[in-house]
Amino acid sequence: MSWHRITLSRQEYESGEMAVLFGAFRAAYVAKNGPEGMAMFGCWTDDETCYFVYTTPRSARHITPLLDAYSAHQIDTPDPSCLSLIYGDESGLSSFEIGFEA
Repeated sequence: MSWHRITLSRQEYESGEMAVLFGAFRAAYVAKNGPEGMAMFGCWTDDETCYFVYTTPRSARHITPLLDAYSAHQIDTPDPSCLSLIYGDESGLSSFEIGFEA
């Protein structure tokens, strides 16, 4: 299981795309009764031209259409020191587990 990263330009972020993404993620989270470890985090790039949205590994199976719509990229675990929780179960930040989820 991998983390996913969605990149929003500053223009996309400021024009409300983050609210659309947040709403879709929140709807999936609520529809699945808040699965343990399902979370979305975010941070600005160093030059503040892009906003990165990270989704935990346990989120992927619940938001696959969302990941596809935003052309999310699978990545290694991001540096937790720069991340802020956007929505979900914050324990998802420690999603280092190996195996599968039924």
